[in-house]
Amino acid sequence: MEEKKKYKGLYWIIFLISTAGFLYAIDTHWVWLIFILPFVATSFVKAMDII
Repeated sequence: MEEKKKYKGLYWIIFLISTAGFLYAIDTHWVWLIFILPFVATSFVKAMDII
């Protein structure tokens, strides 16, 4: 079977931006920082091609 080349650059960019946002939310004691975690986790898993 042929393997298709997967472009994971967008997932890495989303991961880095959401991680930066998460760290900023921790630093500023933002109450709703838990809503950033799905973006961090999902983009990391997709970028590492685990799923």
